[in-house]
Amino acid sequence: MKFERQALAALLAGLAMGAAQADAVNEVAYGSISGTAITFSELTDGATLDGLLSSGGVQFGERFLGQELAVAKAPRLGSTTQQDWFDDLSHGSPAAGLTLLAGAAGANLGAYDYGDANGVALFGAGPLAGAADGFGAISARFASPVSALGFQLRDADGGAITLSLYRLDGSLIQSVDLSGRTDGFFGFSRSGATADVAGFSLTNRDGYYGVSLDNLVLSVAAPVPEPGSYALMLAGMAVIGGVARRRRRD
Repeated sequence: MKFERQALAALLAGLAMGAAQADAVNEVAYGSISGTAITFSELTDGATLDGLLSSGGVQFGERFLGQELAVAKAPRLGSTTQQDWFDDLSHGSPAAGLTLLAGAAGANLGAYDYGDANGVALFGAGPLAGAADGFGAISARFASPVSALGFQLRDADGGAITLSLYRLDGSLIQSVDLSGRTDGFFGFSRSGATADVAGFSLTNRDGYYGVSLDNLVLSVAAPVPEPGSYALMLAGMAVIGGVARRRRRD
């Protein structure tokens, strides 16, 4: 009986571990994500996008149906007197289906050509559109769910940046805090390569220029068993073996 209780405890621990890891998002090397990058090269410098954008099979907008748009104020980096205004999507949750919505005219999305090898990037215009672009939210819905994604952040100056990943039913997988990051390439992968990431929202409170998005890559990898899955399997085998031995003794 004692052995069976111990095996059952191990089985339950394995279940808990597997459930926790199934919800995890891991940061990985951008270069480890295979796929064709969405570069926004079809956009022109200074373009103002008042509707939804479709690029590389991905649809882009300001937010999802169910998310409430608010304005957040944050001190400008390096200043004790100046504030910048940003899109805030922390109120409400996306409705099932991840229906994208465009922002108000002039405050939705825009494009900027950095004049380097990576060229044009996409930014959220935000509440100060025209006076200070890049402070707005960017939300994206994929043609089908993926297990990994990567992108290039541009104009990031170490302010607060949040990447929220969603399933198709609107439930939040995880909000990844990218605060303190500067320009660079970043990658994210679901534990066990679970292909349930159907879209994301990217918001920031990064002063001066906000942030822009470029070189978005999406991938669906073959599922990989998690350590919790192995623990669950071993615990189950232990329970079965223990019960069988006990029956033989009886």
